[in-house]
Amino acid sequence: MPAMTTTLAIPRIPSVWRFDPRYGQMTAQCTLLLLVLLVLDFGPSPVQAGVYLTGVLALEGLRARLTGTAFNWKSTVSTGLSLSLLLRTQDPVLWAAACVLAMGSKFLIRVNGKHLFNPSAFAIVVLLSATPEVWVSPGQWGTRLWLAALAGSMGCLILSRVARLDISLAFLGAHATLLFLRAWRLGDPLAIPLHQIQSGGVLIFSLFMLTDPRSTPDSRVGRIVFGAAAAALAHVLMFHWQVREGVFYALIAVSCLTPLFDRFVPGPRFAWPKPEGHMS
Repeated sequence: MPAMTTTLAIPRIPSVWRFDPRYGQMTAQCTLLLLVLLVLDFGPSPVQAGVYLTGVLALEGLRARLTGTAFNWKSTVSTGLSLSLLLRTQDPVLWAAACVLAMGSKFLIRVNGKHLFNPSAFAIVVLLSATPEVWVSPGQWGTRLWLAALAGSMGCLILSRVARLDISLAFLGAHATLLFLRAWRLGDPLAIPLHQIQSGGVLIFSLFMLTDPRSTPDSRVGRIVFGAAAAALAHVLMFHWQVREGVFYALIAVSCLTPLFDRFVPGPRFAWPKPEGHMS
């Protein structure tokens, strides 16, 4: 009688979990948020982060119900996490306002089927301009290399999956070049620009906000110019006009040029992957 063998059936992981980069992005952002709340002891309270997440999800649910379209929870959660990581205010009314501004810009400010601005960046810039009760400090994460390495390794993996690593590298390369040139012009020691490059806040901005595939140019040339232009404008704002939050203002300003990039330097339109069995 032949010996009977048994095999252990391993559940099949849906392919969307393997190639949809938003799962990786949310994992990276959640990891950083937990570091903020549990280890680094700065940033939002758990209540504030909860308001950001539930607020944007509620608005996305309302949009989906009114338009009869799919509930896009993955990109929405990423927006709520970005607000939690970067936006600082103690006023609960402004927490809600940030959600409305972020999701409102995504729904209403659109050109050629794309939202023009990164939703969380738009909310941050509007609130910074409207009230002194809101602040964003790109240096709030300090210059801890372990944090920069964590954010960088996770971010590079995610961005390479959505073909947006080029825009992040263009921004960081131009940012570093301008810092070294400034140090050379002023006669500063190299330790100063090296210290500035290690800013965890700028790294997080460049990896998780600057690279929004739905509000950046479709072509690689356009994205590289976009990233370098954002770095150049941010440098002017921060060091010549003393605007501490210059990277966010620069992103919003340069985003206005995205429709021109897409028209004159066209490229393939990015689309998020769809689950198996999804009918478009």
